[in-house]
Amino acid sequence: MTLRTIKQLCDEHRELEAQARQMLDIVAITMPDPASIAAKRWRMAQELFEHCAREDLAIYEQLILSGDAVAIATAWKYRREHGGLGQMFGRYIADWPVVRIGREWEAFREETREIMTRLANRIQSEERELYVQAARLHDRRAA
Repeated sequence: MTLRTIKQLCDEHRELEAQARQMLDIVAITMPDPASIAAKRWRMAQELFEHCAREDLAIYEQLILSGDAVAIATAWKYRREHGGLGQMFGRYIADWPVVRIGREWEAFREETREIMTRLANRIQSEERELYVQAARLHDRRAA
């Protein structure tokens, strides 16, 4: 794991945050636009799953194999929650086919805001705790 890798993962977080803001803009309107929603959700899902896979190899595996008790505990804590994030987003897409979005627009808007908030909280938490452990181990190895 390198500081460059951590920066790349943070850059991916910024992209996911930008996409989340776009989703929130889409659901802020009073009339649904199912085509925009479907395209945005699939793009977000693809990027989220790809990011999680890269993060798993670059951060989680490295922390778990580090031998550092604090890093290992942090990695396992986030890994347990990590699977939940992908499953949650997958369930969100499956639960809301385009036809249902149009029929239950207000409920979809509410759930979308909740999902985007969870994603934002997860990103902040990872950067504040998980990535700090990765950077600390990198610095320790470099010393």
